[in-house]
Amino acid sequence: MQAVILAAGLGTRLRPLTLTTPKALVSIGNKTLIEHTLDALPSAIDEIIIVVNYLGDQIKAKIGDAYRGIPVRYVTQDPLNGTGGALMLLQAQLHDRFLVVNGDDLYDRSALEKMLTFSNAIMLCPTDMHLMNGGKLDAEGKFIGLTESTDAKSYRVCGAYVLDQTYFQIEPVKIQGSEHAEYGLPQTLAVRAAHIPIDVVITQDWYPIGTPDELKFVQEKLHFNQ
Repeated sequence: MQAVILAAGLGTRLRPLTLTTPKALVSIGNKTLIEHTLDALPSAIDEIIIVVNYLGDQIKAKIGDAYRGIPVRYVTQDPLNGTGGALMLLQAQLHDRFLVVNGDDLYDRSALEKMLTFSNAIMLCPTDMHLMNGGKLDAEGKFIGLTESTDAKSYRVCGAYVLDQTYFQIEPVKIQGSEHAEYGLPQTLAVRAAHIPIDVVITQDWYPIGTPDELKFVQEKLHFNQ
């Protein structure tokens, strides 16, 4: 099974750490973010595709052509046109079902393993935060779209998906408010949910690393620096 790791972003919110280092190579403990992601991949993964752009040569040099015996290929996303754009770029290279994850988030391997038990799935994390694009579930717990949410039943989208070829039957959805053409993977999946069931894996063990505060939280609370 193939895994796609999205690692093309500029990481502007983590500057100055990302001025000369791609976000995926920021270290937590004795490993980089992308190495944590790679180590969380399910055992069924037998090919890895890493989407790069900003300082992508550094990622290629760090990871190489294989990781723990699994072949690794690289695709450059240029221009940077969103997660949905990245996936459409790979359409001809993906087959059957495949896993998609962010290269700068920390995932629990057991949660990713559970996702592989479904044909199409999305990972969500419960939160009490106000979300503009939280996951929306139906009475059976299936993902049916995105919604603004303000209560304790809000769900953050974790950037982890199991998809199949039916995903490409939907035109990628342009993200509103973007200064340039940018397409969202979860927004596109929300449209697809009207036609095919999208199962949900709920996890508490997901940690986004988008800001210095989030990085500090993970280092201190999860003791990755020890």
